[in-house]
Amino acid sequence: MKPLNPILLSGREVLPLVEGGKGVAVSNGESSGAWAAAGGVGTFSGVNADSFDADGRPIPQTYYGKTRRERHGELVAYGIRGGITQARIAHELAGGEGRIH
Repeated sequence: MKPLNPILLSGREVLPLVEGGKGVAVSNGESSGAWAAAGGVGTFSGVNADSFDADGRPIPQTYYGKTRRERHGELVAYGIRGGITQARIAHELAGGEGRIH
């Protein structure tokens, strides 16, 4: 086995191992956070990303808008909330190691 030399990415030395790109809502905060905790680079998807209620249950993405514009606004709001949720999960799991992108 060959040793891996670390690289500098976003101001931090990390292993040149990047996780992510498995598909919508598959590359999440749990997988990217674990990857970063191991010293690599974790990438989570913010597309239709899951967000959770106070009890940890997934919040269903239900659209009530009557027009395309209203539904688009709901989609954007779900995306922002889910992306922030997944970023927080990844950050906590990484424990200050690696990088999250």
